[in-house]
Amino acid sequence: MTASPPDRPPPTPSDAALQADIAALRAQFPETRALYREVCALLFFRYGITPTANKLYGLVRKGSMGTPTEVLAQFWQELRGKMRVTIDHPGLPDALKTIAAEAVQSIWQASNEAAAGELAALRAEARLQASEAEAQRDQARAAAVVAEQETAAVQAELDAAQRARAALQGELEAERQAHVAAQARHEAGQRQIEALERQLGELRTQFSTDLERTREQVAVAQERAEATERRALREIDQERTLRQKGEQALADLRTELSAVQARAQDAAVAGAEERARLLAERDTLCRQSVEAQRALADGQAAQDSLRAELKVALLRAERAQAEVTATRRLVPARRRVSATRTKFKPGQPERGVRGGGSLFSVHRVTVGQALD
Repeated sequence: MTASPPDRPPPTPSDAALQADIAALRAQFPETRALYREVCALLFFRYGITPTANKLYGLVRKGSMGTPTEVLAQFWQELRGKMRVTIDHPGLPDALKTIAAEAVQSIWQASNEAAAGELAALRAEARLQASEAEAQRDQARAAAVVAEQETAAVQAELDAAQRARAALQGELEAERQAHVAAQARHEAGQRQIEALERQLGELRTQFSTDLERTREQVAVAQERAEATERRALREIDQERTLRQKGEQALADLRTELSAVQARAQDAAVAGAEERARLLAERDTLCRQSVEAQRALADGQAAQDSLRAELKVALLRAERAQAEVTATRRLVPARRRVSATRTKFKPGQPERGVRGGGSLFSVHRVTVGQALD
């Protein structure tokens, strides 16, 4: 079992978004060169990253190293062609067209630089205005604090005046004048306080709006970060699961290979034993076949010898039968000869005729059975 590689650090949200965009481009552009071209445009125009051949191959990992190099060169050439200004006017020389195109291009670049400078100035001015607004807000807060202090002081003076009026009834006219003056100062202070309170309310409203907008932006960014983190964790878990499955499948294949090798070795041993047994049986059968052929040849020779002897016996039997037949034909003539000329005893069998005929008949039957 191979050692598992160390876990890589989790990708940043930009890397995760870039990988997601590249995965979407893989599904849309299955052709290798088209996929490299779209990844070049994605890096340069969307993420502001200058594409290189190594970075393209590291992100796509498809084809050879020559493919991203060729696609990147073609991408820069097309980009320069799109940025080049071409003036087509009948009757103008080519050199004048080139000079005019370069001049227009220089004007366009200068206008872009000027626009970038103006944009930077506007940004700086906006930052300055924001700083001034913050300073005014701080001043308004300080003024509100001072107004509150003045209000407290006026209230104290009013209390003192009321106590003085109660204590000094004789000084009523002077106290009334002092009270009128104090009342006037109080009203002016009240008006100032109301104005400051309105200004403070507006600042509070604006601050609450800005704070709420900032909280919403922070919440959205936090949700996106959490979603990206969850997606990255899921991808890491999927990679770990696939790696574990691959290692388990490799171990199973190794076990199965060992079992197949053992079965093949057993089959080879059994085949060798069976082959030896078959060779021994073949040798035995060959010896038995040779012996059978030899016995068959001996039997055939014996059969031929018996047939020859049988033919001789048959010839002898036929010859004896012919002699018997001839003898039987001669017997009646001999019986008519007088008894004095033939020495015949009554009751004695005829040896040369009947006995001989019976002998030849028995011999023929025995030879026929043997042939059968």
